[in-house]
Amino acid sequence: MDLMPLSRSCGGIFDKETVAEVLGTLRGKGLRQGVQVEGAVDRAAEVGRFLGVEMDSTGPTKTICFIDGESGGAAEIEIYFSWWPGPFSRNGPQPGKSAAFEADERMPFLFVDCRRPDLVKPGKKSAVLRGTIVDRVGLSGNASAKLLIASARKVAEGLKCENQLAFPDPPERQKGLK
Repeated sequence: MDLMPLSRSCGGIFDKETVAEVLGTLRGKGLRQGVQVEGAVDRAAEVGRFLGVEMDSTGPTKTICFIDGESGGAAEIEIYFSWWPGPFSRNGPQPGKSAAFEADERMPFLFVDCRRPDLVKPGKKSAVLRGTIVDRVGLSGNASAKLLIASARKVAEGLKCENQLAFPDPPERQKGLK
């Protein structure tokens, strides 16, 4: 089985601090030898192109990053995107930003306001891009946010949004997360 360093996986979305945080966790220690190459390739451009054509909020989510160690099994970290029929954010848009973080007790989300006329259906709210991270290593809210922002930037390249996307800085702490 081919392995690659975590820092090179998923198109390089893991910065030094995030790599250190992942490898410092109990479950993350299993990734020190590397992550499986097959799941850790950069799928952001492919997902962006797919979501750029398929604007169906009932459609499937698309995984852009699947991090697993040498032993295999369930992903330690998985990042995926889909169109979401809900509102852009419970708190409304932030001035000058086109993305917002939210979290429930299970996981964080990043909502991206990608404006395109074909995303608006008569009588319905427009769809927003939703990124989600499934984390089994115990990342901080800040590290999860960094990974979601880096992933969303890559996916958005293929979406052909008419508006300029402006992402917020990752919060030091995210409500609902550690």
